[in-house]
Amino acid sequence: MTAPAKSLEGKKGALVIHPGALGDVLLARPALHALRDQFPNHEIALLSANAVGSLLCDSGEVDRTFPLEKMYLSQLFAGYGSIGDAFRSWLTQCQVGVGWLRDPEGTLTDSLRAAGVGSINLQSPCFSDLAAIHQADRYFEAIGMEWIGQEFTHSLILPAERARQGQRVLEAWNWNGRSPLVLLHPGSGSLHKCVEAWRLAKVIEWLIEAGTTPMLLEGAADERQVAQVRSALTVSVPVIRELSLSIVAGVLAHAALYVGHDSGMTHLAAALSIPAVACFGPTQASRWAPRGPMVSVISGRPCVCAGWSNVETCRDKFCLQIPVEDMIEACRNQLLRQS
Repeated sequence: MTAPAKSLEGKKGALVIHPGALGDVLLARPALHALRDQFPNHEIALLSANAVGSLLCDSGEVDRTFPLEKMYLSQLFAGYGSIGDAFRSWLTQCQVGVGWLRDPEGTLTDSLRAAGVGSINLQSPCFSDLAAIHQADRYFEAIGMEWIGQEFTHSLILPAERARQGQRVLEAWNWNGRSPLVLLHPGSGSLHKCVEAWRLAKVIEWLIEAGTTPMLLEGAADERQVAQVRSALTVSVPVIRELSLSIVAGVLAHAALYVGHDSGMTHLAAALSIPAVACFGPTQASRWAPRGPMVSVISGRPCVCAGWSNVETCRDKFCLQIPVEDMIEACRNQLLRQS
């Protein structure tokens, strides 16, 4: 459990539970900001994966984190008697609990109520009866908050030290800041959401000719996709790997352009207001794409697969056959916006 800032001691708490992956949690940022506005005098605590929770806490978007990895959610599902002393003590000061997850037996609700949490609202944002289309809007609807489609304009603000750490990483690859930095993420968490490696390779070669400095980002599950892109290249480009999420964010903060897929990394770039080109397919951009004026979403032909099992066996992947010319044009337009 992270320690709160001293000025927050004694405040009433509001617990937000989000067990989703990086991109899912970042899509909930508008709802988190709305909760902050609704409960300005509360300490906002986020129960989530440690990496994204720490990032949002460091950036001041939440006040405290309870990492999933430390079994806080498991304790709640196991019943009130299984809650650790420190967590139970904090819950006694918690007035509000909201969460984007299923609680079909009511076990989690019962644990929170037994701990003294008065207002509890838990529901999966994937519930079929929700009317909203985009996932960010579904987070509002799931917990009964009003949202009238206002534009969300709050960039994720990193601590200065994170940007300095990112700068040091880039300097180790001899980037001196004189040419525009372009970061490309060949992965997505699923091979079925990635464009063919040769397409990204063509874009990278164009970026070099255009006078930029492209680098590849490699996450824990991206080794195969990165290797395929490097094999398709006629030139060598740096690969940034084995960094914590917070330091990756610091690296992204220096980019003039980001290129990626439907992935948490793309949502992170968008949250940081980095000009981004997001290649989407077969997932629906209307539901899962990052929002904002800095994001350009491109796709191939509409996906015709009925369900993810069909996606996994689909060989053609027409939805990801994005013409290289379209990818380059999207990159060119994003770079021109900054000139």
